[in-house]
Amino acid sequence: MQKKIKRIMDKLFYHESWDIMLIKDNGTHSFPDNTLEILSKSTAQQLKKKYTFQADPFLIEKDDKLYVFYEALSFRNSKGTLRCRVLDRELVELEDIRLEGFDDLKCHLSFPYLIHINDQLFMIPESSERKEVILFQSIEFPARWKQVKVLISDTELTDNVFISVNETCYLLSTTMDNEIIIHSADHIYGQWQRITPSLKVSNPHHRGAGASYQVENKMYFLTQECTPETYGKSIYIKELVTLNGANFAETLIEQINSSINHSDGVHTLNFSNNYIVYDTKVNKFSLLAIFKKIAYKCMIKYRNTYLTRQNN
Repeated sequence: MQKKIKRIMDKLFYHESWDIMLIKDNGTHSFPDNTLEILSKSTAQQLKKKYTFQADPFLIEKDDKLYVFYEALSFRNSKGTLRCRVLDRELVELEDIRLEGFDDLKCHLSFPYLIHINDQLFMIPESSERKEVILFQSIEFPARWKQVKVLISDTELTDNVFISVNETCYLLSTTMDNEIIIHSADHIYGQWQRITPSLKVSNPHHRGAGASYQVENKMYFLTQECTPETYGKSIYIKELVTLNGANFAETLIEQINSSINHSDGVHTLNFSNNYIVYDTKVNKFSLLAIFKKIAYKCMIKYRNTYLTRQNN
């Protein structure tokens, strides 16, 4: 009975608020060996609050500055946009830049997955509302981007993770029901095809939670624990054992949960040479929470109807 009452109260008077946390690790981070230890013991700095959701952070260190690419969302429009927060080496915030080149999509955007290939910077944002996976290229860092190719069409996929293995490119994605979907191509501009390898997985949580990382000839990727009751509950660090047309196998290395900062959730983590970034959730009380949620869902339904008519 108490759990049922709590669920009702949460639906009526609480809504999620996401923020981005940064840790300057001074070169002590050795992924994945001491990642959980650093997250648990280090003091993290929160980015200034500008939007209800500040989530899905990806990092680039460049020219003595730190660039945090992220999703920004307010209840006013219910649509995530992509931005870049610029900081100096001491984590002093300098700019908050709205990324250009994405407006024509007219859909919710999140999870700005960054890829470096041959000194070029690419991005695959989450654009599941369009039922497309789209590749963008940076043409003026960090603000201006251009669409270069639709990689996958007519499929609603979330939080795509790019991995290169033995000169073959792969995209690990999930459906809205958290079913893992894998595509491959000879190169990033190639013809992407769905493959159906035999799966050997450590748990049923497959949705991307950050970039893939190669460390000492081992490949790692991150997934998030999302349940029907809780979105963004924790993060799993997984080692990729095998990935080809016949077999996909991974093993669990570590679980990172909200105890690292005593919050209500965490679902994206990334790092650079000297910094670690993650997002964190707090369930906030508001007498208007139920009205915000209703408005949010109505606007999403309206936008999806518009996109469906546009595509037809």
